[in-house]
Amino acid sequence: MSHLLAVTSRYPFGHQESYLNTELQELKQYFGQITIVPVRAPDGIRRHAVPEGINVLEWPLFDTEVAVRASAALVLRPIGCCSALAQLFASHDPGKTKNAAIVAKGLALGQWACEHRVTHVHAYWMSTPASVAFIAGSVAELPWSATAHRWDIYEKNAFDVKARAATFVRTISDRATRDLRARIPSLGSRIVEIRLGARVPTLPTTGWRSSRVVLRIVCPAALVPVKGHDDVLQAITLLRSRGITVHCIFAGSGPLRPMLEARARKLGLGGVVQFAGHVPQRVLHRWYRSGTVDAVVLASRADGEMMMEGLPSALIDAMAYGVPAVVTDSGSICELMDDSCGYLVRSNSPEAIAVALARVHMDPRTAYQRATRAYYRVKALHDVHTQMRKLASAFLVSGGAG
Repeated sequence: MSHLLAVTSRYPFGHQESYLNTELQELKQYFGQITIVPVRAPDGIRRHAVPEGINVLEWPLFDTEVAVRASAALVLRPIGCCSALAQLFASHDPGKTKNAAIVAKGLALGQWACEHRVTHVHAYWMSTPASVAFIAGSVAELPWSATAHRWDIYEKNAFDVKARAATFVRTISDRATRDLRARIPSLGSRIVEIRLGARVPTLPTTGWRSSRVVLRIVCPAALVPVKGHDDVLQAITLLRSRGITVHCIFAGSGPLRPMLEARARKLGLGGVVQFAGHVPQRVLHRWYRSGTVDAVVLASRADGEMMMEGLPSALIDAMAYGVPAVVTDSGSICELMDDSCGYLVRSNSPEAIAVALARVHMDPRTAYQRATRAYYRVKALHDVHTQMRKLASAFLVSGGAG
């Protein structure tokens, strides 16, 4: 029976990685068993509903069980353990400090994989999750692979070592493929571009609506610098100065919340912008399906490789539900969005965001027409059945599914 071990960053305990709900649910049909292990220590609260039948290893970075299993790995499989650690810490690439923190967990996971007949290890992210997968795969003599997203490509954590060992690396956008190939040319055909999978519902029948008194927008993004929330606040201020009444929900959590709340108060937006914290994906979908949101806005910054967007699942979700989207031209976004199916504006420009939102408000018929085209674009490029069939095929070729 095939058994996939999926190494995540924090899922299902963190607020991010919501796309994994959809992808893992679909992958269940290709594996007899799937087990998830987050690298970062669980905080006890599952913020995502794990698909039924999928197991979660709730291990911290280090405790008695991890120590016992890591010690067993060193005793029972010393060659694999020593080889993996020697390679990892002889790497010429960055990441030694971060990788040192996950050594015990990687060794323990390798021993666990042997005991539970894991057939393939897949890491979501090429950073420390891939380091854990590399160690576990080396200990258990298993094929392992990884999905590369955005900043983890530019962080380049032990890429020289991982390039030699990975059976394949999945990328989720054309830009990610180009950038990863430039950094690890030795991967060659082992770079496989498979886009994020989305479950695309029947196109909502709410249709376009006449302009409402209040423009209702939602910004579904973590409160971190790259997401550009301050630009949204400034754009809302500009809209209000032009006589447009706005209500905005910031649907996300993160370290910038106190600063952004203070900024909103200073701009006089205390009753205009609602900080809702983490909003579950199913709730966002309900808002989109019911037509209670006039537009989604994503104002991602473009300030260098480590401060730009990948291909955000929040945008894919909005498009899949036929919701008008105003987004900035950061990172890989241009591969999915253009002015035929939404409102693509330049990054780092509150004025451009404000103009686009005003167009959605004043001309909802055109906004709906663009959103309809966005729906069909996502259906063609990100349908989860198609994308996970490709991923399962990649696992099968490497000996990990069937």
